[in-house]
Amino acid sequence: MQQAVQFQLSVQKSLVPGDVILSNHSEAGGSHLPDLTVITPVFIDSDNKPSFFIANRGHHADIGGLTPGSMPPMSTSINEEGAIFRSFKIVSAGDFQESALIAHLNEPAKHPGCTGTQNLSDNLADLHAQIAANVRGSQLVKELIEEYSFPRVLKYMN
Repeated sequence: MQQAVQFQLSVQKSLVPGDVILSNHSEAGGSHLPDLTVITPVFIDSDNKPSFFIANRGHHADIGGLTPGSMPPMSTSINEEGAIFRSFKIVSAGDFQESALIAHLNEPAKHPGCTGTQNLSDNLADLHAQIAANVRGSQLVKELIEEYSFPRVLKYMN
């Protein structure tokens, strides 16, 4: 998970409060494409730089590709394994990017023999749940800071 967050830090140069990143590519610290990682920056200081990140990874039953389940043993290209999210702002400044997300989840259908996700409503619901989990995690980090102070929490996080 640490590699997934570090990769996003290297490519996402303008994170703002309300942003949430979605990723699953192995180059970006992912395990395999059906495991979608949701990363939320937590802003504490007024310098507009994230102080912390909350991340979770959820396995999705299907994100398209050659076979249902998005894990075809006979694939010859990553494009046949399902939707690819290298570094996608699923929420941009608080605005859920549903249309762009749906387009990404259907992208595998552009490759011969492949389909887009076959469980779109499940994908959307699960991603909303992952985002909500990160919101709750952010709230809990802020509560820790209120109780123990930012320097103390930062010390333990480091």
